Amino acid sequence: MKDDLKSYASVQKWMANVNRMYALSDGEWAGRLKTLGEFCRHLGKDPDTIIEEALEEKSQKVDFMRQLRQAAKAASEDARKAHDWQNVVRSFFIHNGARVVVRSYPEGGS
Repeated sequence: MKDDLKSYASVQKWMANVNRMYALSDGEWAGRLKTLGEFCRHLGKDPDTIIEEALEEKSQKVDFMRQLRQAAKAASEDARKAHDWQNVVRSFFIHNGARVVVRSYPEGGS
C-alpha cells in the first residue's frame, strides 16, 4: 500500500464526493484518512482493491463489514468512538458505490 492514501482513485472519489457536500478541511480529512489507512492495514489491502472486491462480490463486502466491526472494536473500547470509526469507513464504501447499511453483521463466515 502506498503511503499517500490520496493517490488512490477510490480515495480521490470519496474525498471529492464528500467535499461537494461538506468541504472538509485538511485537518478534518487527516483523521478520516488515518482511520481508512488503519482499516486497510487491518485487511492487508489497498483502498482501490477493497472497493474493487466489494463491488465484485456482495459476500466479500459483507465480510469487509464484519472485519470493520472487529477493527473498530480494536481501535477503541468506547462504543461511540468505535461507531464513529466505522462511519468513516462506511462513508468510503458508500461514496465508491458499495452500498452498506448500519446493521449487525454476524461474526461468523459468509
